[in-house]
Amino acid sequence: MEVLAVFNERDERIGEATRDNIHAKGLWHETFHCWLTGTKKGERIVYLQLRSAMKKDYPSRYDITAAGHLLATETVADGVREIAEEIGLTLSIHDLRPIGTIPNVVKTSRIHDREWARCFVYDVGETIPTFTLQREEVETIVTCTLADFRACIAHDIDEISIEDVVTHERATLTYEALVPHPQSYFQHVAKAL
Repeated sequence: MEVLAVFNERDERIGEATRDNIHAKGLWHETFHCWLTGTKKGERIVYLQLRSAMKKDYPSRYDITAAGHLLATETVADGVREIAEEIGLTLSIHDLRPIGTIPNVVKTSRIHDREWARCFVYDVGETIPTFTLQREEVETIVTCTLADFRACIAHDIDEISIEDVVTHERATLTYEALVPHPQSYFQHVAKAL
């Protein structure tokens, strides 16, 4: 059973609760988000994960490259374990560029998710990393251009081109295929990337 720290609306730690209880009651908690970026043929790209079809929340939707909940006993720096677990890259918090803490609130019929998302970027340059995927979490990794990603989340275009980093298969992605983060979250991230 995962125990997470509980926060208030001012991002102050006020206690602890189980993950299920936090999501059922809509309590503020802490997550770690890492967006991978790079360059391909001189153009900036963004790496997205396709969540596993086995995931309880948002199966088979595209999301942050690597992310997860921080346990009550962890610091933000410990969040790098999510990168290693989900996509197989071993990094230090010092390798990452912080882009801020972003309120990330999503309410569905099943959960009321209120996160203080501790957000970071890692630029891989022109070399596509060798990913080792945690299959129960991540189906695959795809890339799109940063320009297309920004246009998609701004609803300026209906679909964008993505490429699987393993198979090199091309497909299209719509805004509706993304995990439904708030527009304010996407805008902050897109500007910071």
